[in-house]
Amino acid sequence: MPLVITKRYDDAKDFLSDISYGGALYGMLNKTIVFRGLQSATYELIPSALRRRIQFKNQDGTIYKENEEASVVLSESERLKRSLEYFSLRGFFDACDVNGLWLPNVERIRKYLVTYKDLNTAGLLTDEWIPYDFLELTALAQHYGIETRLLDWTSNIETAIYFAVHKEPDLNEEEEKKEESKYLAIWLLDTSVEQKSNSLRFIRPPYKGNPNLAAQKGLFSYWKEPGFKLKSNVIENEEWEEIQKVRINRMPLDKRLLHELGDNMQDKTYMWKLLIPREGKKELYGYISRRGVTAASLFPGYAGIVQSIKEGKEIMSE
Repeated sequence: MPLVITKRYDDAKDFLSDISYGGALYGMLNKTIVFRGLQSATYELIPSALRRRIQFKNQDGTIYKENEEASVVLSESERLKRSLEYFSLRGFFDACDVNGLWLPNVERIRKYLVTYKDLNTAGLLTDEWIPYDFLELTALAQHYGIETRLLDWTSNIETAIYFAVHKEPDLNEEEEKKEESKYLAIWLLDTSVEQKSNSLRFIRPPYKGNPNLAAQKGLFSYWKEPGFKLKSNVIENEEWEEIQKVRINRMPLDKRLLHELGDNMQDKTYMWKLLIPREGKKELYGYISRRGVTAASLFPGYAGIVQSIKEGKEIMSE
């Protein structure tokens, strides 16, 4: 059986019929299936931290060209990327702590907040990236805007529909030309695929202290990237050279799974990409809002209430 199946709908009503009681997909809405909604089917399953490349610029804003090859090497450097991610998390941890906000304790960050002895080895002295003891902090940081390697999923398909329809996709000219730009996408992923993969992992951090994640029935997938093999806490020159050669893996989740496992699974299919015409967005939003799934329920608080009012007017008036 194929690892990934793509199904294209001609009408949003057909999709809603399939996920309703007795529908073709209703039986798949079980505990091992998770969902992700994308505003455009052209979007790929890549976490936010891996979507952009670093551009080195001069003071006047122009792209630095003098050593373009070196710039490309740095922008694809796994070492540099891990260091940047580490300092983003470290900065988030420090700022929350200084301002008295609750956050999960990460001892290997806390012990260096005063001495800054971690400046030269940030993100390098770990057995894997992202380290397991960073995951809860990383999940909290991501829900408030920090770019990470965690990819959001939800155990509630109606929440996935919301994120696919709540705003218009931001497409460039090249993406607009693609046939799939006419569709939004709902991805289904069977988490039991973790038993087949050597490095794909899933985590549902504690919901306490993260109201958005709790409301959205959220969880995350991530790739367990191996740590750099170092002789000691002091990194030697030749080790720096070897570390620098390691490139970032930006492959989308579905393609990386295909690369690892192949497309001929003996037991079952593990991923489904459902394409639904974007013109059916109003009908999809009406379906989930009647079931109480709006920004008001997914982002608890006054801001979520106001957002739901605005989105309801914008979407239903289109």
